[in-house]
Amino acid sequence: MTETGTDIEPSEELSRELEHHPEELPMLPGEVRPHPTPRQYVLIALVLVVITALEVGASYLDGDINSNLLIVVLLVMAAIKFFLVAAWYMHLRTDKPMFSRMFVIGLFLAGAVYFPVLLSFSVLD
Repeated sequence: MTETGTDIEPSEELSRELEHHPEELPMLPGEVRPHPTPRQYVLIALVLVVITALEVGASYLDGDINSNLLIVVLLVMAAIKFFLVAAWYMHLRTDKPMFSRMFVIGLFLAGAVYFPVLLSFSVLD
């Protein structure tokens, strides 16, 4: 057993590869692209913080801008953040395309159920 309490030890080849290129992480089984580096995670987090700040700033433009335009701008920024979180932090970017397809199908099915329920509560004049 190793010091961490597991029986798994990195192979010598992998250890040498990581010594020469420590910024590149090895691909896990089933990954299509290499796993993101910690630096990439931090950069995506900064992008998410900037977009969130823009959303908060846009919400204060309540009377200065057309409300329909404001709604569209906020929805676009929310969609961008959702895509970044799903792609990078949920690892859909690096996993097999099948997982991305299943995720998107689930989103469409949830929308197909949510939209009629939302319409059933709308007030028709």
